[in-house]
Amino acid sequence: MEIAKGIHLIKCPWSTYFVSSCAIIGETITLIDVGTSDSPENAIYPYLRGIGRDPSEISHILLTHAHFDHCGGVAVIKKETGCKVYVHESGKPYLEDANLINRELHKRFPALYPEKEKPDFESVKVDATFKDGDLLNLDGRQIRVLYTPGHSVCSKKYAESMRRLLNEPVKILITGHPFPPFNDALLRGENAVKHIHESLEGIEELEAIVWKVLERSDKPLSIEQIYEKIRMSRPVTIGCVLEEFEREGKVKRTEATGGYRWALRDRR
Repeated sequence: MEIAKGIHLIKCPWSTYFVSSCAIIGETITLIDVGTSDSPENAIYPYLRGIGRDPSEISHILLTHAHFDHCGGVAVIKKETGCKVYVHESGKPYLEDANLINRELHKRFPALYPEKEKPDFESVKVDATFKDGDLLNLDGRQIRVLYTPGHSVCSKKYAESMRRLLNEPVKILITGHPFPPFNDALLRGENAVKHIHESLEGIEELEAIVWKVLERSDKPLSIEQIYEKIRMSRPVTIGCVLEEFEREGKVKRTEATGGYRWALRDRR
């Protein structure tokens, strides 16, 4: 669907919901995120043809991060069109070595992520990187890069990112997936701001609950044990919260069979 003049949201089906891809239409076509390896043939190409454009016109792909459900289609499109691939500088290693993310996740959370020999997407050579504050001039449009880490493996500052977004004049927000509370990827006006507020409140609530669980426990706990007690969010997100507590010097981890255990550092 066209969400603003020359900007289209393409919904790439995946799992039980979809991945967002944005097409910026001008003399050429720039894509922001490209779904999984099936998304070009199943969603992106049909959509472009449906509005009278051809996939061969794709000149650039910009990636928000190097997770397979957002970058899996890059190799297919790059081979077929010769387009340029841009990603944030922190994501470059993960795009060029597709199994790096699996190795790191296994090292960080061995109980949650078994070792994998085969990556979830095909590695791709990055043509250029960008960083916070960069202005990208593509086909007559200027795109300002706003670095909002916190979701991908190479970034863990989600709450700070949400606070930063609250200081931006957000009129339209496209999320990577149809998240609650609106369960849609296209949010405008008050709904966009409300989504940011609720995202911030959600991570702050999770941090407080995880902290209480650790306070009340008389022994170190695994991520799975904490998840069983709170039954909210996802185990990997709980793991990221624990890592943040560890960086702040609030908790300590110990090795245990199959993974790690976590406890308050200053418990008496």
